[in-house]
Amino acid sequence: MSTEGNNPQSHPAFTTEFANHLLDLLASDDAFRALFADDARAALLQAGLSDAEADAALVGDSCLRPETLASKEEISAARDALLESMTSQTAHTVPFCLLT
Repeated sequence: MSTEGNNPQSHPAFTTEFANHLLDLLASDDAFRALFADDARAALLQAGLSDAEADAALVGDSCLRPETLASKEEISAARDALLESMTSQTAHTVPFCLLT
């Protein structure tokens, strides 16, 4: 993850490689989706982030803590937009990115 130029209340941008991996898991792996819904930090660690990166990813009103996770189909359909959002250097506090 990069920390350059980010809002302190949002998470740093993910690398394209990690964002693609995370979206692959969220769009296809039921066990990972259940873990993500229950404990996003544990899911991010399982997906490959370090402790510090997982903590940074969940700072403030992170979009990575949705109340209801979008369906696999919805994540697949929105993949390009999600990838762009997750890898950009803009604020990552849009709570509806992964919501149904």
